[in-house]
Amino acid sequence: LAGGIVDSPGRENDPYIVDLARFAVSQHNKEANTQLELEKVVKVKEQAIAGRLYYITIQVDEGGAKKLYKAKVLEQLWLDVKKLLEFKPAEGAYPNVSYS
Repeated sequence: LAGGIVDSPGRENDPYIVDLARFAVSQHNKEANTQLELEKVVKVKEQAIAGRLYYITIQVDEGGAKKLYKAKVLEQLWLDVKKLLEFKPAEGAYPNVSYS
């Protein structure tokens, strides 16, 4: 059964979450031919589905400017799946998900 989206306070510095954020930035850089650099994880939300869906707010360095992006990463460990579903500027991303 799919669960609701829940805050995961305190996980911003969790090495596992930081690795997922690094993966998201790397995948986005490949797909969009950009050179974003991960600075830090700002906020984490999770949703239990057929696997785990992570909504990660990420601060990046984009050519010297600090910008916020929201990444949506699906992970299904038993299938060895890790997939970047969305990566977009934080403003206006996920209108149905409150990040405050």
